[in-house]
Amino acid sequence: MSPTDAPVVEAAPVAAPPASPVSAQKPTWSVFPVAGVDSDDGFGFGARAQLDIPGKVPIEPYKSSFVIHLFVTTHGYHHDRFKFDLLGLGPRGNLRLMGHFAFRAWLNDGYWGLGNGTVHDPSYDALSVDDPLHKFYKYQLIQPFAHLTLRDELARVGPGAVSIYGSWEGRYSVIHAYPDSLLAADQPYGYEGGLAAQIAVGALWDTRSPEVTPDHGALLEASARGVGMLNGDGNGGFGEVSAFGGPMLSVRGYVPVAEFAGRHVTYAARAMGEYLFGPVPFYEMVQWGGFEPIEGVGGSDTLRGDSFGRWHGPGKAVEQNELRVDVVSHPFFHRKLRWQAVPFADVGAVWGVDREDPGLIGRSLGGAGEHPAVPVHPSAGLGVRAIWATTLVGRFDVAVGQDLVPTSAGVGYGPSVGFYLAFDHTY
Repeated sequence: MSPTDAPVVEAAPVAAPPASPVSAQKPTWSVFPVAGVDSDDGFGFGARAQLDIPGKVPIEPYKSSFVIHLFVTTHGYHHDRFKFDLLGLGPRGNLRLMGHFAFRAWLNDGYWGLGNGTVHDPSYDALSVDDPLHKFYKYQLIQPFAHLTLRDELARVGPGAVSIYGSWEGRYSVIHAYPDSLLAADQPYGYEGGLAAQIAVGALWDTRSPEVTPDHGALLEASARGVGMLNGDGNGGFGEVSAFGGPMLSVRGYVPVAEFAGRHVTYAARAMGEYLFGPVPFYEMVQWGGFEPIEGVGGSDTLRGDSFGRWHGPGKAVEQNELRVDVVSHPFFHRKLRWQAVPFADVGAVWGVDREDPGLIGRSLGGAGEHPAVPVHPSAGLGVRAIWATTLVGRFDVAVGQDLVPTSAGVGYGPSVGFYLAFDHTY
């Protein structure tokens, strides 16, 4: 599957008149076409509109925000979504409601088997597009979903706020396996798709400043989720009912390293891990819990340089590091546009595949062999960020990872390369 934020190249936005500080109650809006390319989804195009509205009193990063984003690519990825973020709700102004509604479709989603050491044979990818085995690692996934999160700020503790939240998410997943594909051979649990309803609860301590483009502070999160599944029956209907769930921990930190001529250098890091108990559909293994949707172990948001969803397992963890260096800033449509250079390094792993449960892992354990001795998967690269009006971030990342590939000696490492154009910081 593809990143939540689709690849994008920003065109010059049609923007609001000069925006003033928050207290001046001037909204900031933009409407512009988008086009882009990334290593998972190919070339794409679409449009995006964003409106940020300040409150009557200063409130960061805004009083409310609304985003509509339409996007389609040449590799069969389609993602239309509407997002909103409403702050200062309730009698005490301490509630925050976030919503994300989307229709997503992938004609070439990736499945390489389950576990931390599945082998990827690139010779399949090099075959002619007319050869059925060209799609050996591909399948189709159609997945509309809705996600709502309500946060309640309980108290100010030290430099930040402690909040609790509850979230609900609904997803309907339709799976189509290509003939002679690895997924058709494995038929792992979840092969028939189904309907999922998820409830999550958690607690946050947030000291980030500013929130969308922080240069100092931290965000600590502890949460747990439970998912009820109405599994497909393979004939377009529904069959058995099942459930899975588990805890998640996430830490994000932002440390100012240096400042020169008004420009900042910030070290940003994120570490998160989650373990899911119960029968987990293979396509749900790349979904993260938490107060906002995150996807993948691999891809533009979690392990750059590896294909999106390269690693599937009920347990997963990633650790990411970025050095965000302000390079230059200049006026653009009456607001400041900042450019950053961002060297980065990621590492990730999955675990928990049960070799004794064929209903969970599929008949062939990933088809190309499982190598549990592989501990972690590193990657590194360089990115560029364009930050406009403090709440609109465009990014371009190029990364090199390590993939397990067949060699003349059996199994070894080979490079994997990813490039991504997207909205928003990675974290």
